[in-house]
Amino acid sequence: MSTMPAHVGHERTLVSARSGASIALRGWPPLHAWSTRRRRAVASTIAVLAFAGASGACIVGDPLDVHAARAALEAAQKRNSDARQALERLPALREAAARTPSRALRAGNSADDIHRISQLAAQSGLVLRALEPGAAGGAQAEAFRSIKLTAQGNFAQLRGLLEGLAREPALTVASELAIRRMGTGSSVSATLHAYDALPAVPLAVASASAESRDPFTHAASAGSAEAGWRLAGILQDRQRIVALVETPTGVVTAQAGESIGDARVLEIGPARVVVAAGGTTRALGWTETVK
Repeated sequence: MSTMPAHVGHERTLVSARSGASIALRGWPPLHAWSTRRRRAVASTIAVLAFAGASGACIVGDPLDVHAARAALEAAQKRNSDARQALERLPALREAAARTPSRALRAGNSADDIHRISQLAAQSGLVLRALEPGAAGGAQAEAFRSIKLTAQGNFAQLRGLLEGLAREPALTVASELAIRRMGTGSSVSATLHAYDALPAVPLAVASASAESRDPFTHAASAGSAEAGWRLAGILQDRQRIVALVETPTGVVTAQAGESIGDARVLEIGPARVVVAAGGTTRALGWTETVK
């Protein structure tokens, strides 16, 4: 067994490597003995490698902000394109503005608003219960006056009032509108806003079927069984829930899935009962009839 120390072997390995490198370089003449062609070739190789390294560093580091300049150029080109398109549309806009008749600014007041709205209500057939001015608001072109309206009539009469407002010289819109069923008619509560600086736009011509469609018709004539029903109470334990429904003939109890007359109870919750009759579904609450 060899007892040569390990560091001696390592030194021999280094000596062998150096000897191999020196043997490999023996074929190379010294630098002062190189030919002009070899010097140029080596210098060109070093220059190419240096240029490639510098180019890669410039691309990655972008010291001259080339990417930012390119993005700014693309944004400027897009803005230029948008500006050209706007200039191309300008003649058409000028022609449209020339065809639009000039309208003098109308300076109205609450008295005029009440007068014209009362006339429109009378023409449409609505019965006014209250009509009074409210608080003004807005600024400049969006300045408006408020008018509070309470009336009674049917849906067709309300539609006539709203269509009449669209024909007024000043834009008058309903910012708040509440319609409640009362017997054979409806109670209408609305807050109207009148804008003097904004012209009204005529409504599109509606079809005959749209004009005759009344969303309250189904509520008024949807089966005699559920008309006038009220939720009288809810009985609930761990296993089931029962609704007490007040009908014109008395108070009846029902569970989900059962029928009351020609109506069927679909769902019973803590505060409402959902019934279906005549192909429609309605919810019955604590203090109101089916809607």
